[in-house]
Amino acid sequence: MGSVVNHEGYRREWDPALVDLSLEAMPSMFEQMYAAVSPDGPDHFGVIFDKLKSTWQAEPSMQLDELSRVAAPTLVLAADDDVVTIEHAAAMQRALPDAQLAVVPGTSHALPMEKPELVNRLIVDFLASEQAAKMLG
Repeated sequence: MGSVVNHEGYRREWDPALVDLSLEAMPSMFEQMYAAVSPDGPDHFGVIFDKLKSTWQAEPSMQLDELSRVAAPTLVLAADDDVVTIEHAAAMQRALPDAQLAVVPGTSHALPMEKPELVNRLIVDFLASEQAAKMLG
C-alpha cells in the first residue's frame, strides 16, 4: 500500500521532503499512536523516527524486474494522489506474476484513514478464497 520498489517510483515533488524530513514535520498523531503502545515511552519516538528516516532515504533499492520472483498473489494498492506515482504502481503490478492493482480515488498516502471502508473492501475482496471471474482476458 503506497509502496515503491525504488526511489524512482516517488513523485519528484516529494524529493525535498524525503531529504529534509524532520521529527517536527511529522503529524503529531504518529507520535501519539506510538506513545500509546510503546513499552519505551513517548520520548523514544525520536529514536524510532531517526531509524525510519535513514531507512526511508536509503531503501528500497530494488529493480522492478526483481518482482518477478514473488510467488504470492499480490495486491498493489495506491492512492490517486500518493507520494507514489500511479505509473510506478502499474509497473509494479505488471512486473509481479500474479498481481492486482487498485487505485483509490480521492486519497493521499493516508488512504486507509481517508477511505477506510473502501480500502478494507478492496483488501477483503483480494483475500477472498475465490476471485470474481473476469469477463475478458
